[in-house]
Amino acid sequence: MIYSFELPASSLSLRKEEIYEAMGYGTHEPDESVKILTRELLAGIPEDVIVSGYLSTLAAEIQQDSISIQKMNFQTGKTIASLMKRAEQIAVFVATAGRGFERWSKSISQKDDWAALFITDSIGSCLVEKAGDYLETQLEQKIEKGLKHTNRFSPGYCGWNVTEQRKLFSLLPDSILGIQLSDSCMMSPIKSISGFIGIGKEVQTKRYGCQICELQTCFRKNKRKN
Repeated sequence: MIYSFELPASSLSLRKEEIYEAMGYGTHEPDESVKILTRELLAGIPEDVIVSGYLSTLAAEIQQDSISIQKMNFQTGKTIASLMKRAEQIAVFVATAGRGFERWSKSISQKDDWAALFITDSIGSCLVEKAGDYLETQLEQKIEKGLKHTNRFSPGYCGWNVTEQRKLFSLLPDSILGIQLSDSCMMSPIKSISGFIGIGKEVQTKRYGCQICELQTCFRKNKRKN
Protein backbone atom coordinates (compact mmCIF):
# COMPACT_ATOMS: atom_id res chain seq x y z
CA MET A 1 0.00 0.00 0.00
CA ILE A 2 1.17 3.51 -0.83
CA TYR A 3 -0.46 6.61 0.62
CA SER A 4 0.41 10.31 0.54
CA PHE A 5 -1.23 13.60 1.45
CA GLU A 6 -0.79 17.37 1.32
CA LEU A 7 -2.77 19.63 3.64
CA PRO A 8 -2.68 23.32 4.53
CA ALA A 9 -1.38 23.84 8.05
CA SER A 10 -4.68 25.48 9.00
CA SER A 11 -6.55 22.21 8.44
CA LEU A 12 -4.64 20.43 11.23
CA SER A 13 -6.44 22.37 13.99
CA LEU A 14 -3.30 23.15 15.95
CA ARG A 15 -4.18 24.36 19.45
CA LYS A 16 -2.24 26.88 21.54
CA GLU A 17 -2.09 24.38 24.42
CA GLU A 18 -0.12 22.01 22.18
CA ILE A 19 2.35 24.80 21.44
CA TYR A 20 2.79 25.53 25.16
CA GLU A 21 3.49 21.85 25.77
CA ALA A 22 6.08 21.72 22.97
CA MET A 23 7.70 24.81 24.47
CA GLY A 24 8.20 22.91 27.74
CA TYR A 25 5.54 24.51 29.92
CA GLY A 26 4.00 21.16 30.80
CA THR A 27 1.13 21.78 33.21
CA HIS A 28 2.27 25.36 33.89
CA GLU A 29 0.65 28.42 32.33
CA PRO A 30 2.83 30.76 30.25
CA ASP A 31 2.68 34.45 31.03
CA GLU A 32 0.20 36.64 29.18
CA SER A 33 2.76 38.04 26.72
CA VAL A 34 3.60 34.51 25.55
CA LYS A 35 -0.08 33.66 25.19
CA ILE A 36 -0.73 36.77 23.10
CA LEU A 37 2.29 36.16 20.85
CA THR A 38 1.36 32.49 20.41
CA ARG A 39 -2.18 33.41 19.34
CA GLU A 40 -0.84 36.00 16.89
CA LEU A 41 1.62 33.56 15.33
CA LEU A 42 -0.95 30.77 15.04
CA ALA A 43 -3.35 33.16 13.34
CA GLY A 44 -0.59 34.38 11.03
CA ILE A 45 0.62 31.07 9.59
CA PRO A 46 0.93 31.74 5.84
CA GLU A 47 -1.28 29.92 3.35
CA ASP A 48 1.77 28.44 1.62
CA VAL A 49 2.66 26.38 4.73
CA ILE A 50 1.66 22.97 3.41
CA VAL A 51 2.15 19.87 5.56
CA SER A 52 2.65 16.59 3.72
CA GLY A 53 3.27 12.92 4.36
CA TYR A 54 3.98 9.65 2.57
CA LEU A 55 4.07 6.00 3.56
CA SER A 56 4.64 2.68 1.86
CA THR A 57 3.99 -0.74 3.41
CA LEU A 58 6.61 -3.42 2.83
CA ALA A 59 7.19 -7.01 3.91
CA ALA A 60 9.64 -7.27 6.79
CA GLU A 61 11.48 -9.80 8.92
CA ILE A 62 11.92 -8.91 12.59
CA GLN A 63 15.03 -10.17 14.40
CA GLN A 64 16.08 -9.79 18.03
CA ASP A 65 17.64 -6.37 17.57
CA SER A 66 17.09 -5.51 13.92
CA ILE A 67 14.55 -5.39 11.08
CA SER A 68 15.19 -6.63 7.53
CA ILE A 69 13.37 -5.04 4.60
CA GLN A 70 14.18 -5.78 0.95
CA LYS A 71 17.47 -7.48 1.94
CA MET A 72 18.55 -4.45 3.96
CA ASN A 73 19.20 -4.87 7.66
CA PHE A 74 18.21 -1.99 9.95
CA GLN A 75 19.94 -2.05 13.33
CA THR A 76 17.01 -0.59 15.25
CA GLY A 77 18.15 -2.01 18.59
CA LYS A 78 16.32 -4.38 20.91
CA THR A 79 13.72 -1.89 22.15
CA ILE A 80 12.18 -1.15 18.75
CA ALA A 81 12.64 -4.69 17.43
CA SER A 82 10.86 -6.14 20.48
CA LEU A 83 7.90 -3.79 19.97
CA MET A 84 7.77 -4.79 16.30
CA LYS A 85 8.31 -8.53 16.85
CA ARG A 86 4.81 -9.57 15.80
CA ALA A 87 4.66 -7.22 12.82
CA GLU A 88 3.88 -8.76 9.44
CA GLN A 89 4.65 -5.58 7.49
CA ILE A 90 6.42 -2.28 8.07
CA ALA A 91 5.05 1.08 6.94
CA VAL A 92 8.02 3.23 5.98
CA PHE A 93 6.99 6.86 6.39
CA VAL A 94 8.10 10.47 6.04
CA ALA A 95 6.28 13.69 6.90
CA THR A 96 7.27 17.34 6.79
CA ALA A 97 6.09 20.85 7.63
CA GLY A 98 7.61 21.76 4.27
CA ARG A 99 9.55 24.60 2.63
CA GLY A 100 6.71 27.03 3.22
CA PHE A 101 7.23 26.68 6.95
CA GLU A 102 10.98 27.18 6.53
CA ARG A 103 10.39 30.42 4.62
CA TRP A 104 8.03 31.66 7.32
CA SER A 105 10.46 30.73 10.09
CA LYS A 106 13.27 32.54 8.27
CA SER A 107 11.13 35.68 7.98
CA ILE A 108 10.46 35.54 11.74
CA SER A 109 14.20 35.15 12.48
CA GLN A 110 14.96 38.33 10.55
CA LYS A 111 12.85 40.33 13.02
CA ASP A 112 15.33 39.57 15.82
CA ASP A 113 12.50 38.54 18.14
CA TRP A 114 13.76 35.45 19.95
CA ALA A 115 10.48 34.76 21.73
CA ALA A 116 8.62 34.76 18.41
CA LEU A 117 11.27 32.53 16.84
CA PHE A 118 11.07 30.04 19.71
CA ILE A 119 7.29 29.87 19.45
CA THR A 120 7.50 29.51 15.67
CA ASP A 121 9.97 26.64 16.06
CA SER A 122 7.56 24.96 18.48
CA ILE A 123 4.72 25.43 15.99
CA GLY A 124 6.84 23.65 13.37
CA SER A 125 7.51 20.74 15.73
CA CYS A 126 3.79 20.43 16.44
CA LEU A 127 2.86 20.62 12.76
CA VAL A 128 5.12 17.76 11.76
CA GLU A 129 3.94 15.64 14.70
CA LYS A 130 0.36 16.34 13.64
CA ALA A 131 1.33 15.17 10.16
CA GLY A 132 2.65 11.93 11.66
CA ASP A 133 -0.58 11.51 13.64
CA TYR A 134 -2.59 12.08 10.46
CA LEU A 135 -0.56 9.39 8.65
CA GLU A 136 -1.27 6.94 11.47
CA THR A 137 -4.99 7.72 11.34
CA GLN A 138 -5.08 7.13 7.60
CA LEU A 139 -3.09 3.92 8.00
CA GLU A 140 -5.65 2.63 10.50
CA GLN A 141 -8.43 3.26 8.00
CA LYS A 142 -6.66 1.72 5.01
CA ILE A 143 -5.03 -1.46 6.33
CA GLU A 144 -6.94 -4.73 6.12
CA LYS A 145 -9.61 -5.44 8.70
CA GLY A 146 -8.17 -7.22 11.71
CA LEU A 147 -4.73 -5.64 11.40
CA LYS A 148 -3.35 -3.18 13.95
CA HIS A 149 -0.28 -0.97 14.07
CA THR A 150 2.47 -0.04 16.49
CA ASN A 151 3.65 3.41 17.50
CA ARG A 152 5.89 5.14 14.98
CA PHE A 153 9.64 4.96 15.58
CA SER A 154 12.33 7.13 13.99
CA PRO A 155 16.11 6.87 13.50
CA GLY A 156 17.87 8.67 16.35
CA TYR A 157 15.51 7.34 19.05
CA CYS A 158 15.44 4.25 21.26
CA GLY A 159 19.01 3.31 20.26
CA TRP A 160 18.40 3.43 16.48
CA ASN A 161 21.32 5.28 14.92
CA VAL A 162 20.34 8.32 12.85
CA THR A 163 22.82 7.32 10.12
CA GLU A 164 20.42 4.53 9.11
CA GLN A 165 18.20 7.24 7.71
CA ARG A 166 20.18 6.88 4.47
CA LYS A 167 19.01 3.27 4.10
CA LEU A 168 15.46 4.20 5.06
CA PHE A 169 15.30 6.81 2.31
CA SER A 170 16.53 4.25 -0.22
CA LEU A 171 13.17 2.51 0.28
CA LEU A 172 11.32 5.68 -0.78
CA PRO A 173 11.00 7.54 -4.10
CA ASP A 174 13.83 9.99 -4.84
CA SER A 175 13.37 13.45 -3.27
CA ILE A 176 10.13 12.35 -1.66
CA LEU A 177 8.13 15.39 -0.43
CA GLY A 178 11.13 17.53 -1.36
CA ILE A 179 13.10 16.20 1.63
CA GLN A 180 16.88 16.04 1.32
CA LEU A 181 19.44 14.34 3.56
CA SER A 182 22.67 16.01 4.60
CA ASP A 183 25.99 14.15 4.88
CA SER A 184 25.20 13.68 8.56
CA CYS A 185 21.78 12.22 7.64
CA MET A 186 19.79 15.16 8.95
CA MET A 187 16.66 16.07 7.01
CA SER A 188 15.91 19.32 5.21
CA PRO A 189 13.36 20.83 5.71
CA ILE A 190 14.43 20.43 9.34
CA LYS A 191 10.82 20.05 10.52
CA SER A 192 10.55 16.57 9.04
CA ILE A 193 10.24 13.08 10.48
CA SER A 194 10.78 9.58 9.12
CA GLY A 195 10.60 6.06 10.45
CA PHE A 196 8.80 2.74 10.71
CA ILE A 197 5.34 1.68 11.86
CA GLY A 198 4.74 -2.03 12.44
CA ILE A 199 1.56 -3.67 11.09
CA GLY A 200 0.12 -7.00 12.13
CA LYS A 201 -2.72 -8.85 13.82
CA GLU A 202 -0.98 -9.04 17.19
CA VAL A 203 1.01 -5.80 17.42
CA GLN A 204 0.11 -3.06 19.89
CA THR A 205 -0.04 0.71 19.97
CA LYS A 206 1.26 1.74 23.39
CA ARG A 207 -0.45 4.87 24.66
CA TYR A 208 2.64 6.18 26.41
CA GLY A 209 5.34 5.04 24.01
CA CYS A 210 7.86 7.53 25.46
CA GLN A 211 8.19 5.37 28.56
CA ILE A 212 10.04 2.66 26.65
CA CYS A 213 12.59 5.04 25.12
CA GLU A 214 16.05 5.37 26.73
CA LEU A 215 16.77 8.82 25.25
CA GLN A 216 16.88 11.26 28.18
CA THR A 217 17.17 14.45 26.10
CA CYS A 218 13.90 13.99 24.16
CA PHE A 219 11.58 16.99 24.59
CA ARG A 220 8.51 14.72 24.61
CA LYS A 221 9.84 12.66 27.52
CA ASN A 222 11.00 15.69 29.50
CA LYS A 223 7.77 17.65 29.07
CA ARG A 224 5.82 14.77 30.68
CA LYS A 225 7.86 15.35 33.86
CA ASN A 226 6.69 18.96 34.23
